[in-house]
Amino acid sequence: MIRSAALPGLALLAAAWSAAPAIAQGEESQNPPPLPATSTVNSQSGPIRVDVIARGLVHPWGLALLPDGRALVTERNDGRPRIVGRDGRLSAPVAGMPPVFRFVGITPRSQSGLFDIKLHPNFARNRQIYLSFSAPTERGASVRVVRARLAEAGGSSRLENLQTVFEMQEDDQDSSGLHFGGRMAIAPRDNALFLSIGDRRNISRSQDKEDQAGSILRMTLDGQAHSANPSRRDAGTNNFIFASGSRNSQALALDAEGRLWSIEHGPQGGDRVDLVRPGVNLGWPFISAGPDYSDAPIGVGTSRQGMQSHVFEETVAPSGAIFYRGAMFPAWSGNLLVGGLAIESLMRLTIQGERVAGVEKIDIGRRIRDVELAADGSIWLITEHEDGELLRLTRVR
Repeated sequence: MIRSAALPGLALLAAAWSAAPAIAQGEESQNPPPLPATSTVNSQSGPIRVDVIARGLVHPWGLALLPDGRALVTERNDGRPRIVGRDGRLSAPVAGMPPVFRFVGITPRSQSGLFDIKLHPNFARNRQIYLSFSAPTERGASVRVVRARLAEAGGSSRLENLQTVFEMQEDDQDSSGLHFGGRMAIAPRDNALFLSIGDRRNISRSQDKEDQAGSILRMTLDGQAHSANPSRRDAGTNNFIFASGSRNSQALALDAEGRLWSIEHGPQGGDRVDLVRPGVNLGWPFISAGPDYSDAPIGVGTSRQGMQSHVFEETVAPSGAIFYRGAMFPAWSGNLLVGGLAIESLMRLTIQGERVAGVEKIDIGRRIRDVELAADGSIWLITEHEDGELLRLTRVR
């Protein structure tokens, strides 16, 4: 249910927005020429070695590194979790994954499917993982989070004791194939799981605080609305909402202080990085640095009273992010590393206080969908292609 009546001035704009071409910055591209098994790219800190750990991943979306050196990867379109061995071999799909909603109608660039994957903070003991995905419902699709135990025996793997941790409320479900969000971040010190949900290609929804679309949610690891959420002091806000006014966040990352940062797609331009505080209004669609895909203007600029302003603007189609805390690249300590789809690069952002003070683009030549940090300080990437890759970045000594 979309409660546009409570949002004066947005109804006509929402109609125009929904009718505009569904061209997304994250749209799929043809497979590029294969990368060599080992190559080198340049950075301000010196050359970086790029190793192809695995090939043949079908539109990978989410990445989690296991304690034993293997990797868990989600394949969005087919809704398949896969395990990548230390030797780069791909497992058969992990069994037990529930069905995913995959829109195949008049929108060829559907963004639905299997999204993110995260390890429980106590994975070494309980082997639990979290997965986010678009789930089929009677109303069309929901953003759902499940938790399951990753069981392995006899060379096969499956999800056991699967439980639905979060289901987008029924009134907010619809059949759009766009702007699901789907990124997660886990803050163990707060027993918190953060989840982004996009505006579902309807800009009215981001400013409706009863609607879970167009928001960043915070819940406990068991799926309950977090007790410190803004709804405790704002009766008109949904219990799960941590921040509103989001368009389509494709990366969530926690810094060393435990602060949440969101990186999201703008329309044509205006991709943004935001420090997200509890109860903040990120401003979409009033705050926007780019026009609609129809070239119609959107919003009133990059600031508005009571709404969060841009921290950083760049047309990169960002996806996946980590704060670097490793020994391999000491000059990058505390930097925010963000994958770039459109620019086929890894972005390194220097953060000072609450602002982006510097940006470096490291050309990888691939659409980077997710970024992870290994225990040895190496950086792992997945590339968003039909023949996607798992890459490892290390320092050239």
